[in-house]
Amino acid sequence: MVLEAHLQQAMLLKKVVDAMKDLCKDVNFDCSEKGLQVQSMDSSHVALVSLLLRESAFSEFKCDRPTSLGMNVDSLGKILKMCGQSDSLKLRWQNDADIVSFQCESGEDDRIADFELKLMQIESEHMEIPEQHYKVVAKLPSAEFQKICRDLKEFGETMQVKASKEGITFSVQGDMGAGNVMLKPREAEKPEEKVTLTVHEPVSATFALRYLVNFAKAAPLCGTVELGLGPDAPLLVRYNLENADNGHMQ
Repeated sequence: MVLEAHLQQAMLLKKVVDAMKDLCKDVNFDCSEKGLQVQSMDSSHVALVSLLLRESAFSEFKCDRPTSLGMNVDSLGKILKMCGQSDSLKLRWQNDADIVSFQCESGEDDRIADFELKLMQIESEHMEIPEQHYKVVAKLPSAEFQKICRDLKEFGETMQVKASKEGITFSVQGDMGAGNVMLKPREAEKPEEKVTLTVHEPVSATFALRYLVNFAKAAPLCGTVELGLGPDAPLLVRYNLENADNGHMQ
């Protein structure tokens, strides 16, 4: 076996795949001793999906040499759909095999499902994502971000995001009217209910809402989402995979 990975919670990978399946059709999972990584642009080259699933997120992880496994995201989603809430998942790939095998085991070990997925040759270049220093970093509940994107999508196609020390405002103007939601910084007992803003200088930027709605679909990954904004920088939307030790998706 070149790659053998055991994930205690199959749901973690399912949530990751669900989060990217509307953006990416086929992706390469780059496997190394550090874990699994994905970097993929959407078909119109507007969005970049970057995933890091660290080896420490797995209960067992063995990768003998760096390798790229090309998979169709939809097909992978169909396999992971078979996994129950408390199922564990084993991922195996043998040297130069043209399939990768998945074994889904229920918590009680009384149901084991085996699947094989045909691998694909996918052309992809590894992009170095430049280290951005954002003028504004906002952390807010991911469910709240998702609701704002969904609600405002009804008003128009682009969303303006304005951030200052006072708060972060999401606004949309469309044919039927306009809507805007402002979130002010707030403290909370639970980290996933807090809203925090780090503002080096106020920023206002506009983005396509259909992408934001897609990015917000990753909300099940983490209670908190981090937004990075700069005057001439792409928007960063980042989720930890339950916690930062497991890795992140952005």
